[in-house]
Amino acid sequence: MKPNTNLINYKTLVLLKLKEKLSLFITGLMVTGLIFILLYIFIFPKNFSLQKKTPKAKTASQKKLFPKTYITKEGDFLWQIAEENYGSGFNAYDIAQANKLTDPNNLPPGTKLILPPVTPKAPTKGEISAISSGKVTYKQEKYIVQPGDSLSIIAFKFYGDYNAWPTIAKINYLPNPETIEVGMVLIIPR
Repeated sequence: MKPNTNLINYKTLVLLKLKEKLSLFITGLMVTGLIFILLYIFIFPKNFSLQKKTPKAKTASQKKLFPKTYITKEGDFLWQIAEENYGSGFNAYDIAQANKLTDPNNLPPGTKLILPPVTPKAPTKGEISAISSGKVTYKQEKYIVQPGDSLSIIAFKFYGDYNAWPTIAKINYLPNPETIEVGMVLIIPR
């Protein structure tokens, strides 16, 4: 029996075409695979987070530390207490809520406060760097309080940041930062 030459020619032709198109075929497979991987990442983004995950051990240890009690001393105010215990003065609100304080600005010495197990907010403890703004330039280390001033407004004038007021309150030993008066001389740390 004689082999069919048309069939042999057809097989040879298919193999030749396949060899010619093999690189295009492999490239097509790689592009298709890449598309499927990208679709998977966008459909299930929680599996491919590029952000650093907070270690669970840290939050677990924080919960072991809290709740705890704090006895106020002369000159204490909530922002400072929150900053010392949570690293963020913004947690002062949480302390006020947990203790149902009607007047959080009035903390007589010996007041027993419960520090709740809450997540620390944006850190405020540490040095706050001064930034330069072209609007106001102060070369003095002291500032006289003007009408309409508050510590946050003064902090903005000097540092360009309203949230830098605790630095001014701390250096001036202000037990209640909301009670500055016109004409008061404040030391402004650099």
